[in-house]
Amino acid sequence: MAKPTQIVPYLSPLLRKLKRGPAVTLPKDAGMIIAYTGIGKESRIIELGSGSGFLTVQLANIVKEVISYEKRKEFLDIAEANVKKCGFENVTFKHRDVLEPNAIDEKDGSFDLVFCDIAEAEKIVPHAHAALKQGGFLAAHCLHVEQAKALVLEALKTFGEASMVESIVREYEVRDFGTRPKHMGIMHTAYLVFARK
Repeated sequence: MAKPTQIVPYLSPLLRKLKRGPAVTLPKDAGMIIAYTGIGKESRIIELGSGSGFLTVQLANIVKEVISYEKRKEFLDIAEANVKKCGFENVTFKHRDVLEPNAIDEKDGSFDLVFCDIAEAEKIVPHAHAALKQGGFLAAHCLHVEQAKALVLEALKTFGEASMVESIVREYEVRDFGTRPKHMGIMHTAYLVFARK
């Protein structure tokens, strides 16, 4: 009798076909971003830091529009190719450093989410606030606790609320006898910051 295969829970078929480049926002973190902010089919998103486009693809799969900024051309090329491979036409890419003055075009208060995956994310708080509609969210993927802390403290100056969380996933070995957590897994990947206008 053939041994049953187990599905690795980290990447969906959509994400498995993407080319990797810089570090990616994994589904465990993307799921929290989507669930905590309540974005859906009518939502408009600004993404600051396209990276490989992993989160771009996950967002484009469920929302109306994604505008994604990336300063590094080699990352932008990977992200654009990944979005094209998935067939999404609701993504616009912009090759810019969002920390430069007037780099972010969207300032009309009509967006539901500004997602940030850049160093010094606290510097974009005023721009995110201007782009978001009332009740909209700023969310960020921060690699270091100091970065997340700086963003929360800055966001609290203009946003109604702000918080920081992380997501830990434990995969289990499932056997006839002796089911237990696997010895290795994807534990801490990032601090997630959420601020609501």
